[in-house]
Amino acid sequence: MARYDQSPPAAALEALLTRERDSLLAGQLAALADFGPLKERLLARLAEGGGSAQEIERLRLCAERNQALLAAAARGVRAVRDRLGAARSAPVATRTYASDGVASEIGRVGQSGINHRA
Repeated sequence: MARYDQSPPAAALEALLTRERDSLLAGQLAALADFGPLKERLLARLAEGGGSAQEIERLRLCAERNQALLAAAARGVRAVRDRLGAARSAPVATRTYASDGVASEIGRVGQSGINHRA
């Protein structure tokens, strides 16, 4: 927060909202937890010192943009959760590959009645 304490509250909040946007676009959802307390502190500073109508409007647009990105991220997480749930309950296992190329099975491994041996 130290670097945000040095800037005017509107500029600091806009910079933080931009960082939040960048994290959302990069899929760094774990980083989002850090932004809440910082935003609260900056909003409190903004309420004390005020901001111009243009600054407030710019902040509103940034916040709305981030809200849309957060909603899209939430839909994506729900879709992945649903897809993994369907794969786990499927009668046949699904083979997936990690980024390092290692294969793993999701679902009912060994329940098909056929054993494959190498």
